[in-house]
Amino acid sequence: MSNKILKVFKALSDQTRIKILRKLVSNDEVSCQELMKHFSLSQPTLSHHFSKLVDSGVVRTRRYGTSHYYSVNKSYLAGLGIDIEKITKL
Repeated sequence: MSNKILKVFKALSDQTRIKILRKLVSNDEVSCQELMKHFSLSQPTLSHHFSKLVDSGVVRTRRYGTSHYYSVNKSYLAGLGIDIEKITKL
């Protein structure tokens, strides 16, 4: 199994990251500040989870000034045969 697919499944195997994806999947793009409002996690902990999601390719990040914006990389996941909409509804 390729290292890429292992990273994706590791990223998707964490309950907090699935909760983050639930917030992202129904939006085109969400700022880090907006996402932080929905979680009672410290900023470093949330950054750790974002890092895992971005590193695996599950989530894309865009920087605008000092803000970071996140979106689900649906085309990448679909190419791997993963329907993120179904996973986040479970």
